[in-house]
Amino acid sequence: MKSNKLIFLFLLVLNTAFSQEKIDSTLTKTSPNKWFIEIGTGISNGIRPYSDGYFSNSNNNLLNDFKLNSFTIGTRYNFSEIIGLKMDFAFDRYTNSTEKTSKPFEVAQYRTSLQGVINLNSLLKSKNDRARFHLLAHAGLHLAILQPIETNSNPLVSNGDNYGGIVYGITPIIRITKKTSVFVDFSSYTNYGQNLTWNGKHSAVSNNSNGEMISGTLGLSFAID
Repeated sequence: MKSNKLIFLFLLVLNTAFSQEKIDSTLTKTSPNKWFIEIGTGISNGIRPYSDGYFSNSNNNLLNDFKLNSFTIGTRYNFSEIIGLKMDFAFDRYTNSTEKTSKPFEVAQYRTSLQGVINLNSLLKSKNDRARFHLLAHAGLHLAILQPIETNSNPLVSNGDNYGGIVYGITPIIRITKKTSVFVDFSSYTNYGQNLTWNGKHSAVSNNSNGEMISGTLGLSFAID
């Protein structure tokens, strides 16, 4: 009986060791593909701040009246099946609502970000490295330039504004071929040092230097290795 207990204890320790080795190897196991190019277009919306009488969407619609006003291109590198790094460049264009109740404005935003990426499939111990569906979570820092655009209806504009902040989001990905995937990204941005409103004016709120925006992007991802 005692020998049986020792055998059982030995097998338990052996199983635990192999399980730990499997977990550790997952963290460092090379992903089938390392480099990806991602391009997409979608909807972005400055949430706040706005000057009185200005807004970019109707009835506070977060989807910005379904106007495609955001374009992005970026690259992603996988260090392992779980951890990666991404960098992107994007352009956003904000205009007044199609309703007549907002004063006219037009601004352009140029932004870039550097973010860490986590593959949630691997954390959930998915055994299929070639699964068609993946779910990525990402977070990091971004820098942006907001540039008011002069128009006939809005000839007096201020100088541009530079700011930075944090970004985080989630990206469902569906693989359609061996090296091509479709992705949908949902991201939230918090800006610090944003002295202009989204309509391109200096904020009327004393000492205001924060801003918020969201984006939804549909795009294609291409493995290049």
